[in-house]
Amino acid sequence: MKFNINSPIFQFINTLCEYILLNIVFLICCLPLFTTGASLSALYQVTIQEARGDHGYILKTFFHAFRENFKAATLAFLFYFLTGAILLFNLVFWNAIGTMAANVILLVLTLLSVMLVISFLYTFPLIARFQNHITETIKNSYRIALEHRLQTIALLIIQGIVILLCFTAAQTKLFMVIVGFAFIAYCNSFLFNKVLSKYEDEAVCSK
Repeated sequence: MKFNINSPIFQFINTLCEYILLNIVFLICCLPLFTTGASLSALYQVTIQEARGDHGYILKTFFHAFRENFKAATLAFLFYFLTGAILLFNLVFWNAIGTMAANVILLVLTLLSVMLVISFLYTFPLIARFQNHITETIKNSYRIALEHRLQTIALLIIQGIVILLCFTAAQTKLFMVIVGFAFIAYCNSFLFNKVLSKYEDEAVCSK
């Protein structure tokens, strides 16, 4: 029995193995917490290219992007990590107060948290696709999210479903460890390609 390396089944198995390896490398590169941003931007560098049909050497692309985006992505991650920690502390604090004024503050903090999450979703794909100053990248993440509200809502729904499944279905956690992060990034990348292609001819420098 001969195996046809160009058959759909063989191609599927090959792609699955590549994405499992990509997922493992991504998780390993996240282990020192401060490198999570660089690892995330490198992951999106790979999946955005793959979603565009620009197939290449996945690990070579990942590590090249990891080195290239390390500074910007690390600074961005530290910004989101520290800001998120401050917001979380305040949410817990004001929730414990229980007054009417505290409820108003909680509402404001919740809105700020949602805005932070939305910005986080766009920032690392932007770092993967464009060369820009980190402050401009974060500003652009808000602008693009507001200009493409339907795609932003879709991204929030996808991430929300994954988080919900992680808490309600034990198999989801295993899936995420094996291939989940790479798979979700790949799914997100179709939305990001649709959104970001509009800005590739603007002043921001595309990679």
